[in-house]
Amino acid sequence: MSKVDDKKEEHAEQRRQLELLTKYPENGADLTSLKSLDLRFQELAELPESISKCVNLWKLDVGSNKLKTLPKTLAHLEKLKILFATGNEMEEIPAVLKDMKGLTMLSLMRNRIKGVVDCAGFPAMTQWLIMTDNKITEIKNIGLLKKLQKCMFSHNCLTDLPPDIKECESLQMLRLANNKLDVFPKALFNAPHISWIALSGNGCTKKAVEKMITDGTAEKEEIDYKSLNFGEDLGEGSGGKVRVATLVKDSKDSSKNIKVAVKEYRGAHFSDGTAADEWKLNKVLPPHSHILSSIGTFKTPHLGLVLELLEGAKAVGGPPSLDSCTRDTQAKGEGLMNIQFALKVAMAVCDAARHLHKHNIAHGDIYLHNTLKDSKGSIRLSDFGAAFVYPKELQPQMQGIEVRSFGWLLDDLVRFSEVFPAKGEVTAETQCSHQSLRSLAKQCTQGGDPAVLPTFDDLAKSLTVVALTVVGKAVRRAE
Repeated sequence: MSKVDDKKEEHAEQRRQLELLTKYPENGADLTSLKSLDLRFQELAELPESISKCVNLWKLDVGSNKLKTLPKTLAHLEKLKILFATGNEMEEIPAVLKDMKGLTMLSLMRNRIKGVVDCAGFPAMTQWLIMTDNKITEIKNIGLLKKLQKCMFSHNCLTDLPPDIKECESLQMLRLANNKLDVFPKALFNAPHISWIALSGNGCTKKAVEKMITDGTAEKEEIDYKSLNFGEDLGEGSGGKVRVATLVKDSKDSSKNIKVAVKEYRGAHFSDGTAADEWKLNKVLPPHSHILSSIGTFKTPHLGLVLELLEGAKAVGGPPSLDSCTRDTQAKGEGLMNIQFALKVAMAVCDAARHLHKHNIAHGDIYLHNTLKDSKGSIRLSDFGAAFVYPKELQPQMQGIEVRSFGWLLDDLVRFSEVFPAKGEVTAETQCSHQSLRSLAKQCTQGGDPAVLPTFDDLAKSLTVVALTVVGKAVRRAE
């Protein structure tokens, strides 16, 4: 079935669900049995009153309609945990939200909300808040959201962060790309468990990247788009698509041609930043054996990157789910990894992050799902959509924040690796290596001042000791 057919079938199901609410509202049994309701793309200016009968709903999606607010009757849906109202016409926070006590995930992305957003209007149990792509200039009372773990405010008009962000004791991920932050928002360092940040496209980070481009720092080759002969698709996301291509270096000598991966940007911006900012960052990204960086770039017919092609590349982990929020899931179709491979991944990502921070670059999204393994056993940190250059004097704090995200990656490696190997006896070395990784993960994820956490230099030494003394031999680094 094609993607077009999939969309048609999806829209037909959405129409069927709407008809159930509007044409047969007296059929209470059917409505009360609903657990999930998808009403996207229905041109709705208001929601049907009968939605209040869906008392067992846990997920409601009313995105891509013409809603200017949400009805008070939604407060009757006491079991509702997830509400998506993306792509509507709301200019302010709907008053009913503060009465939706059970809500943990909320998206008001791509509405028309402007000015000051008072977080007192959100449910106290909010864990995942998506306010991307509005016109918000100020955030108030965010400290009231004690459960807030993942907070998305990219593509707004923020000029600063509120000081009470330090009271967000659960906050781990903060997305602030493409706002109007001309001065680096140091208040974020006071959020005690902050681990992932996106800040590209702001005045406080743009200047540093542009200076590196002007200075010619590690700048990549300009590629002629016409020299690329395209093959099959490798993947597609909100920012564009990736295809296999042959980079023709010499039309008369094919032995000089190179197989590459080409990322072509189709959208102007996405949740972690903009196409232009990711493109600029990749122009100056210093090469490293454990980083998937660009070979070259092109501007026309649209922005794009030419990347090394990793044969048989797969992500080491799967992206977070609605349930796991900020934590990775196990890669689909993959069994538990052995501890030697887990150590190899840890050492490779640590080396990559250490290299980045020597150049004052934050990755912003250090995860197993952004870590690739290829058919030759090479490990690469990839996907620099959230990356940015930060002021040199903030290196202790910024490195500390990324050490925290690396700590969660270590914890995921432990969760996704074998404690009891399928073949052979459980060795003291295997058990001890798990304990060592757990111990390092705990050190990395401590709350408080990020500047006092271990550095990537410290962690590289510790991981080498684990590899040499616990496993009994060094985990060979992929070259």
